[in-house]
Amino acid sequence: MKESLGIIEIKELTYTYPAATRPVLDGINLTVERGQFVLLTGPSGCGKTTLCRCLNGLVPHFYNGTLKGEAHVAGLSVSKTPTSHLAQHVGLIFQNPDNQIFALTVEKDIAFGLENLGFPRDEMRNRIDWVLRTTGIEHLRQRAPHELSGGQKQRLAIASVLAMRPGILVLDEPTSFLDPVGADRVLTVLDSLNKEMDLTIILVEHRLDLVAPHVDRVILMRDGKIARDGTPWQVLSDEADLGGVGVPRVAQLWQRLAKEGLAKGPPPLTATALAQALRSLFPQGQASKARHRQPSVAPTGLGELGAPIIEIKGVHYTYPTGVKALDDVSLQIRRGEALAIMGENGAGKTTLVKHFNGLLRPQKGQVYVSGTNAADRSVASLSRTVGLAFQNPDDQIFSEKVEDEVAFGPRNFGFKEELLTKSVEWALGCLDLVERSHQNPFTLSGGERKRVALASVLVWSPQVVILDEPTIGQDYAQKKRLMSLLSDLRSQDKAVAIVTHDVEFVAEWKPRIVLMSKGRIIADGSAEQVLTSPTVLETASVRTSEIARAFQELSDLGFGKTAINVEDAYGMIAPSLRGET
Repeated sequence: MKESLGIIEIKELTYTYPAATRPVLDGINLTVERGQFVLLTGPSGCGKTTLCRCLNGLVPHFYNGTLKGEAHVAGLSVSKTPTSHLAQHVGLIFQNPDNQIFALTVEKDIAFGLENLGFPRDEMRNRIDWVLRTTGIEHLRQRAPHELSGGQKQRLAIASVLAMRPGILVLDEPTSFLDPVGADRVLTVLDSLNKEMDLTIILVEHRLDLVAPHVDRVILMRDGKIARDGTPWQVLSDEADLGGVGVPRVAQLWQRLAKEGLAKGPPPLTATALAQALRSLFPQGQASKARHRQPSVAPTGLGELGAPIIEIKGVHYTYPTGVKALDDVSLQIRRGEALAIMGENGAGKTTLVKHFNGLLRPQKGQVYVSGTNAADRSVASLSRTVGLAFQNPDDQIFSEKVEDEVAFGPRNFGFKEELLTKSVEWALGCLDLVERSHQNPFTLSGGERKRVALASVLVWSPQVVILDEPTIGQDYAQKKRLMSLLSDLRSQDKAVAIVTHDVEFVAEWKPRIVLMSKGRIIADGSAEQVLTSPTVLETASVRTSEIARAFQELSDLGFGKTAINVEDAYGMIAPSLRGET
């Protein structure tokens, strides 16, 4: 058993940012024992990131504001110890990797912290080799960080901190930019470090499906306070009490069955655990009754698709560094269509969508928007038709008020004042930002800034809406809101495309999936077709949903098709357990 040393001790900690009307942390009391692996979760804007900043001294030494209470880390007072000293004990990986990457090459960025701590050259070399291999970026050793994809930058940020092997590792949504395979690799590494080196880990995450099986403690925050604290099973057992955070999908399915008396016991948290639990519910042969109860194939309530609005024909694009990002890509998107572009980090997804509105121009091939060649139109002209929200919201936010940021686009497109006001109010309401309308966007949480960027694109009602990683930093309730909004846009005959690693979101939404690998499209089909094709997914380093993984382990029971989300699985399992034919 791990010794209880209280490596983190927080008592009545309250913090208020400058000019804020209420504290973002409100009377936090918390003890973390040495060697614990803690998941810190909660709705967007609840104070998770600020609490992380308190652990390495950024609050109060870097961020001004009012701090009350006490925080001790590794026996050191956070308020009285310089951040340079705290950094030797606490490694913090920021939500946005660009905030901590600055060297000329990947290798030099990792070496920076080791050099400042005075490590011998041989030891530095060994650690750099280890973290490059561990995070899967050995091939990027000599690349410039600014040339990397968002996910590759995230791995670099993790590697730079891991190399120093601090006693406490604090990670603010470290998997947000990573594909599921890359995220799983990082979580497995963290698991090993926690167990083998007794490393204390504080992990901020919304992707509970990925992280819940790895942690031994879950702390749920709400409105600057700790709302729940316990084992994963204790905290995640009651979805109604989680304030919109949402439990892992495998647990959701089990809880739904349990409410009808069809299942008993604590909810499983992994696909394998769910498969074992479901197998125990079916006497031999009973599951075969479910083979004719197949999941629905597509979202309902939507009419036929319209004419093509985006056409990509044989597009090639190579960056000046020689990295071939697109290799003979052809694609067609129709009005009223929902599309998810998926694939591993560096597959070419973001490069592709930047061709939709002219931010990048093909070196070979053509791009057509609304039937006209994009080469004959300016970026401003294309943007009126094609709205693109970037992966990193800070790349497109610049105003001092949220409402001014959202109003910027339609104002420049010549919206009259009455229409402008209505459009801004609509966009703020859709993204749950009305209460933030007069705030400075840069004082908001990462998830809230992401929604500001989305609102600033949706507000002028483009015919094509392109969202690059829209679910990053969003809690379960906000993802449900986003899904409803995207469906509403489709009903207005708009085309909607997202670039995403969030396979659980895609499995629930069920758009058409375009799967990319090494600059090429390797699969194009329905969510059911793509997410139940193990060979294709493996080629693109994409993992299927947790529900689908569980059903793949139950293939011998005769369920027929594989379910990919909770609704599908429930519709296949519950009738059989009730004895319906």
